[in-house]
Amino acid sequence: LIGTGTALADDPSLTARDPDGRPLARQPLRVVMGRRDIPATAALRDGVAELRLFTDATPGEALEALAGEDVQHVLLEGGPTLAAAFLRAGLIDRVIWYLAPKLLGAGEPAVGELGILAVDAAMDLQVTSVTRIGHDVRVDATMVPADPSSPRS
Repeated sequence: LIGTGTALADDPSLTARDPDGRPLARQPLRVVMGRRDIPATAALRDGVAELRLFTDATPGEALEALAGEDVQHVLLEGGPTLAAAFLRAGLIDRVIWYLAPKLLGAGEPAVGELGILAVDAAMDLQVTSVTRIGHDVRVDATMVPADPSSPRS
């Protein structure tokens, strides 16, 4: 699942491919949320895999609709605005991020505005694994449920 900003900026395929880049027979459902139109020429509209567009739904409504189609797992792949919306709604249970040993300086954030102004109100993660992949590092973590007495709750 990506936002329309990611769809328009990156023109991703969101397909499963073999090592040679050929589409696999079984493809994931591609899902896009947002109010902007996706052009007919977009890679997402190539017919290789099914596409669902949610143009006027909350994160919870989108997940309910997908659950109605027997979707049991959603990979939220792109967009700081979409990531923040799902986090604010409490709909993220696992986070996976990749770290490369490179510094770029200012750029696009991975997560948009959460309305959290102090470290003691931050959303907590429990790291479950750290894996080195070549020079990069993959970190897997689960969300720690908020303490009802915390300032964020």
